[in-house]
Amino acid sequence: MAKTLYLLRHMKAEELAPGSTAKDHARVLAPRGKRAAKTMAAHFATQALSVDRVYCSTSKRTRETFDAVRSGLKNPAVSFRDALYLSPYEELISFIQALPDTLRTAMVIGHNPGLHDTALMLMSRAGRGQAKALEKLRTKFPTGAFCALSFDVASWRKVGAGLGTLTAFVRPRDLDHAE
Repeated sequence: MAKTLYLLRHMKAEELAPGSTAKDHARVLAPRGKRAAKTMAAHFATQALSVDRVYCSTSKRTRETFDAVRSGLKNPAVSFRDALYLSPYEELISFIQALPDTLRTAMVIGHNPGLHDTALMLMSRAGRGQAKALEKLRTKFPTGAFCALSFDVASWRKVGAGLGTLTAFVRPRDLDHAE
């Protein structure tokens, strides 16, 4: 049974004001990010995206992103994990390889540069019709971007460098210029 990994970067967040005592972890979505989240939720719904489980960073902006796109994902089960907050790709790869094999699909909602580095490390090629998407992904993984990678493996432990096929890369602005 193949595995599919979805990576979703949180939507655009408010910047911290200079001299602010607020913490990065508490940053909320900006109005532009809220609009982009609605756009992505609608896109997920039209694609009939099926996700067995979502793993989400505990930051406020990733939680708000999940809440906004949840309906487009058919309300999947979610686990909030502190370990996903600003994780580098090495930690993300270890996290992915430890996923339960009962999951066919899993989504990670998190942050850059970890998500971008993870996508670049895992993929080896673009699937049918995804050559332009691959070039966009190699350039940048902006806020709100979504990446789908398929792996011809039976166990998440077998997911590794260069084994993924890019099956989708979508940015909110590709859909309606929300970003």
